[in-house]
Amino acid sequence: MAIRNLSTTTKNVLIMICFVIVAILIYFLYHVIAPFLVALVIAYILNPAVRFLTKKKISRVWAVMSIFIVGISAVILIVVPFLFSMINQASDMGAKLKNLDRTKLNSQYVEVESKVKDKLKLWFPEYKGNLSDVFQNTKFQEYLSEAVVAAKDGLMALSAKLFSFLGNTFNGVFNLFFVPILVFYILLDMDDIYEGFKKLIPPNYRERTLEIFGKIDIQLSSMLRGQFIENFIFALLVTVGFAISGLKACLFLGPLSGIANFIPYLGGFFSAILAFFAAITQVSEAGAGLWVGIILTIAIAQTIDVWYLQPYIVGEKAGLHPLTIMLALTIAGSIAGIVGMLLAVPVTIIIKVLGIELYHELYDQEPVKNETDGRSHKSRKFK
Repeated sequence: MAIRNLSTTTKNVLIMICFVIVAILIYFLYHVIAPFLVALVIAYILNPAVRFLTKKKISRVWAVMSIFIVGISAVILIVVPFLFSMINQASDMGAKLKNLDRTKLNSQYVEVESKVKDKLKLWFPEYKGNLSDVFQNTKFQEYLSEAVVAAKDGLMALSAKLFSFLGNTFNGVFNLFFVPILVFYILLDMDDIYEGFKKLIPPNYRERTLEIFGKIDIQLSSMLRGQFIENFIFALLVTVGFAISGLKACLFLGPLSGIANFIPYLGGFFSAILAFFAAITQVSEAGAGLWVGIILTIAIAQTIDVWYLQPYIVGEKAGLHPLTIMLALTIAGSIAGIVGMLLAVPVTIIIKVLGIELYHELYDQEPVKNETDGRSHKSRKFK
């Protein structure tokens, strides 16, 4: 029997089987196709800029070329020099943390104790050293040193696993040149790729499916672009705050905090932990102002991020309650670790849109007009 003569239901089932096979292949060949997936996400984020230029009567080729020229110029003039500074500070901080042991911590503890006593005597002349019993308590010093060393070892182990994961994921094919080349060619044919994808959708489901994809695109693209802007501002605030505080690793920790902030609510927590260990490595050089500056920086940056950047830059188009986000992060983290947490919010947005549309199809009966063009269609307003 010719495929063309099969029933519509059979054809739809065959298409679904093909999608499932492709999904399985992507899962098992993730390490190979990771650069293509990264390039696809970057192209998806940049495509609106290309469309904007094409609306100005610029050919798509020149629109893509213009974006790449601006991007490459920014990388050469800004990113590369900044990246070298980050690497130097990261190496210096890593070396100091690696050599940090209980003996050095105890030595620093005695030094801090002496400074605190001197300050107390200066601020409170009647101070008689009543806190000496606490400061000089041997058990207290031992427990504190052991806790810091254990936390430091855990941080170093986690960092090693993370960099090992990134290295194994993108080994061989993922480099500074391959992904931009992929992005360039995907951007050139982005609309054609989308048209080809539409043909894979069964005709009797095509219009409704594309309508749902359009809703997902609006929320997802808004969230992704908003997050890039939000996290850039967050990283800038942390970098400047740490620099003013006197933290030497500010050019490393600030951008790293912005990257960590792609996992909601993690940026501030991550900044606090790393800043704490970075400050320990320069205790002998800095005073209480360093610790106060770090605390103020994290508090101010986190407050601005939670109360202003997330609501007004990312916006409410994602439409996810903070409790929903935290639940999604917990579930995704337990299933797929850091990668799962990075994908938790986008996947939750997709599930939310699909859930609402399924509710409409199951329970709403009256068609409503499309608010943009006034035409009736099958989607319903969520009540």
